Amino acid sequence: MSLKDKIATDMKSAMKSKEKDKISVLRMLLSEIKYAQAATSMSQELPDEETVKVISTYHKRLSKSLKDYPDGEQKQKIEKELSIVEPYLPKKASEQEVREAVEKLIPKGDSRPFGALMKEVLAHFGSAADGAT
Repeated sequence: MSLKDKIATDMKSAMKSKEKDKISVLRMLLSEIKYAQAATSMSQELPDEETVKVISTYHKRLSKSLKDYPDGEQKQKIEKELSIVEPYLPKKASEQEVREAVEKLIPKGDSRPFGALMKEVLAHFGSAADGAT
């Protein structure tokens, strides 16, 4: 079962249990996925790796908007949306795991540019780590 199918199945079960907030967020995710698929002009479904990128982008957008709101109802709504989206993302590597991988992959005194080193580390982790870490 693809990630998109899992989201669609979860949306159907949310509809049956009448979870309005979850339905809304999952519909938005499916819409974002369909939009990305249309933008790539693929007639087939997006691969799971691309779907994860779309979900990750949506998650980042929510996280940024969370910082814009003061404490209150809107902030709580965004936090709830984040909690609904997060299960569809792969588990993130901890800072300690990233640190250990950097020490193992990059020898001390390596004179390559920082961008090349960072690219190598991010390639090692895939979507399990982000550049900020």
